[in-house]
Amino acid sequence: MPVQIQTRYDQRALTAMARGLRKTVRRKHSRRSHIFGWLVLILALFLGLMPLLGEPPEVNGLTLAVAAVLLGTLLFEDAVNGFFARRKLLPGTEESTATFTGEHYITRTRAGETTWPYENIQAIAEGRRYLVLAFSKRHAQAFDKEGLTQGSLEELRALLAERTGLPIVKI
Repeated sequence: MPVQIQTRYDQRALTAMARGLRKTVRRKHSRRSHIFGWLVLILALFLGLMPLLGEPPEVNGLTLAVAAVLLGTLLFEDAVNGFFARRKLLPGTEESTATFTGEHYITRTRAGETTWPYENIQAIAEGRRYLVLAFSKRHAQAFDKEGLTQGSLEELRALLAERTGLPIVKI
């Protein structure tokens, strides 16, 4: 029996999609970037607070502003990536209906219909509300578990595990 899911690609869905990519196919790259980012943040805070130690306050305001932006980016990375992904959405793809069958799955939007083979999926992530299928380090699809209109979540999990041979990573 096919499983059908309706998804609205809003900020919440795109944030979940970015998080799914970060926790699966981008895991190593993300870890290195976070280490580098936190080191730069510590250095920027140290340099920005040097006037408190008696050093001349030449660029401390700018340095502290850069540190604040860097801190915000590190803490809200998935939301920032979701924001930029939302800006790249093609017109007519804001809402999607996906039908999962044994051979492939089909997504339908106002822009068109696409058939996807399961072999293209590199990783599967599942959050509280969304199931994310990652195709590459930059491409994924999110599916709203609350949007199930046909079939069950257990059937979908079993189908994906069987057809892809991949584990479902909890995020």
